Amino acid sequence: MQIQLSRPPDRKPPYWLPLTTILAVILVISLMLWFEKPPQARSTDTPATEFSAERAMVHVEQIAQQPHPLGSSAHAEVRAYLVEQMEQLGLNPDVQEFNGRLTTKYIDQSVQLTNILGVIKGTGSGKPLLLMSHYDSVPAGPGANDASVSVASLLETARATQAGPPLQNDIWILLTDGEEKGLLGAEVFFRDPQHREIGMIANFEARGSKGSSFMFQTSDGNGRIIEEYARAVSNPVSNSLLVALYKQLPNDTDLTVALEHGLPGLNFAYGDGWVAYHTPMDNTDNVSLETMQHQGENALAMAKHFGNLDLSDLSSEGDRVYFNLFGLLLHYPAKWVVAITLVLAAIWLGLVFMFARISSLSTKGSLIGLLTPILAAVLSTALSYGLWKLIDALWAGKMTQPSGATYDSLLYSVSFILVTLIVHVALTRWILRKANELEMLLGGAFLFLLLLVGSSWLLPGASYLFAIPLLVHFIALAWAAFTRDPLQSLHHPAVVLTTTLVPILLFASIFHIVFLLLPPGIHLFSVVLIGFILALMSPAVRMLAQSWKWAVPAAFIAIIVLLGIGWTQAQPGPDRPVYERR
Repeated sequence: MQIQLSRPPDRKPPYWLPLTTILAVILVISLMLWFEKPPQARSTDTPATEFSAERAMVHVEQIAQQPHPLGSSAHAEVRAYLVEQMEQLGLNPDVQEFNGRLTTKYIDQSVQLTNILGVIKGTGSGKPLLLMSHYDSVPAGPGANDASVSVASLLETARATQAGPPLQNDIWILLTDGEEKGLLGAEVFFRDPQHREIGMIANFEARGSKGSSFMFQTSDGNGRIIEEYARAVSNPVSNSLLVALYKQLPNDTDLTVALEHGLPGLNFAYGDGWVAYHTPMDNTDNVSLETMQHQGENALAMAKHFGNLDLSDLSSEGDRVYFNLFGLLLHYPAKWVVAITLVLAAIWLGLVFMFARISSLSTKGSLIGLLTPILAAVLSTALSYGLWKLIDALWAGKMTQPSGATYDSLLYSVSFILVTLIVHVALTRWILRKANELEMLLGGAFLFLLLLVGSSWLLPGASYLFAIPLLVHFIALAWAAFTRDPLQSLHHPAVVLTTTLVPILLFASIFHIVFLLLPPGIHLFSVVLIGFILALMSPAVRMLAQSWKWAVPAAFIAIIVLLGIGWTQAQPGPDRPVYERR
């Protein structure tokens, strides 16, 4: 029997569904952020074999008393303290001095620097694991977070490691010099042929003053490393998109040098509180014990897990696609990406063919369903850009650090999202009777399919963001196809909630990290992607379009409240200093 569908009248959703959907979205985002938050800081009474942020903080207070850039007297004092502490820990520190000409992509001049290398001897003869951070600071600030927290975390990791059962591999603790001048200590260290015996490296950095410690960079062919990393850590915060994006950025760390020498490794950092980065605010008052606990637990997990693995061959035939979800790291081989893309493209074509036979899919409605989200993305990007230029001119500009970090930037980013939502709801309201739910959903799925194809080619690590929501949406469409009234089935609360929550579940963590680490002007690029996500969430957007009389005003009020908070706090002062570019 052939089912013919006509365009139904404008049906109102159940009175409880719009509010339930909004509350569910807030709940999902809150759960994601809760699972990603740093663990509670452990006290000095913590068992000796575990990491304690309070114990590590004693070191930070000694290291970050004042700025200690390369070559300063304060830097020499910090080095003397670190050597003393490593001696007390039984690491037999090797103070490696370099005085000569050094040519890198950053400098070509004579330099004098000192790396410090300590060793925890293992019971076996396998390749060592290197834990690394840098102990110099920028001249502008004491470097409490960048990178005294990481240095202190490695000292506490060395203490906790030795308090437990001996590990098979040697653990090297390397504190490099001159990182802020251009990775100088790392360049000197990894140019030494004897240091290429290292089996694996874990580097620890910071770009802020609080937040989760996330793993944002790996070596190529990371398949086995990711598998072992997922087993090692108890609270992973990472995804393969971060690695793919980081490769496109000009930023470097000491691990960059190691990777250039063909050594495998992982990079950890935290980035909330970016306004303190490379400023006098990077002091001990702005150190988060919870963040240091997370950074330190990651370091200790690396030591205990990889310290008992055979590190002679961590190479893999390929990378893995991975992402954290509710405290777990899910992963699969990147070589599956192309096959997944082809299968999903075939499913989309099959659904279009099937619905063209059994429903009232029309060429006009399908084009409207495809072009409307594109138009909405263009309009919302333009409006968000104009809004940001206005905010920046009126008050945000004077609250921006030389690094580009802006106070309250998260408020502005959420405002851009709300602007995008308003535009999509308004345009969807306008075309309610011109395109049905099916045409809108298939149009949104086609745009996401294009993003999947593009990511499979350019950024395979990002492909899961598009593949998983598409799979869920295709399941919903296939189910609707075998019901008596497919269009009515797409209004079902289960369809509305599922097609809304799955994309949010995957993208919430991404946008949170991007909004923390990048300036608001760059966040505008996210508006286009958010627009396409809303296109995929068309059942929910159509529902809000039918409830526009309260949904749109509520979004406007939220924007006004968010911008009002930013405006009322836009006054530099002792609690919110703004520094001039040097």
